[in-house]
Amino acid sequence: MTATRSERVYPSKRDWWLALLLWGTVVVMVFTAILVVRAPESLGAKLVTVALCFATVAFLLWTLYGTYYVISDERLVVRSGPFRWRIALDAIQAVEPSRSPLSSPALSLDRLRIRHGPRRRSILISPDEQQQFLWDLSSRTPGLTLRGDRAVRE
Repeated sequence: MTATRSERVYPSKRDWWLALLLWGTVVVMVFTAILVVRAPESLGAKLVTVALCFATVAFLLWTLYGTYYVISDERLVVRSGPFRWRIALDAIQAVEPSRSPLSSPALSLDRLRIRHGPRRRSILISPDEQQQFLWDLSSRTPGLTLRGDRAVRE
């Protein structure tokens, strides 16, 4: 992703065990596709299975290498593979550390929970440079103050 001058891109931090798990799944899917091609099944069954294996591989690699966060002057964009969330900076209420294992666009358990919107929805992210991310976010968001490892709305 190429950022404009007013944008800053923060790649997701990657836990080694999660990357190993995803790459292990990729290897299993490739071997599965090879075994299916060699199996005495109908051509249609082989094609469907191989297509599903490679679609899974593509999704996993897209997620592993396509998870990042972009801060612009107006919004935070969270990208994870084919998924995208846009959060207006003025809707952000708080950013705090989290170790929640809930599914999220984060490749590490060293996460930040961003609470946003009138119903205080939240999203978990894991920027590689958390302190720089927090500083950048708070400097672009009026009313959001940096306090150590978190940012809060005054």
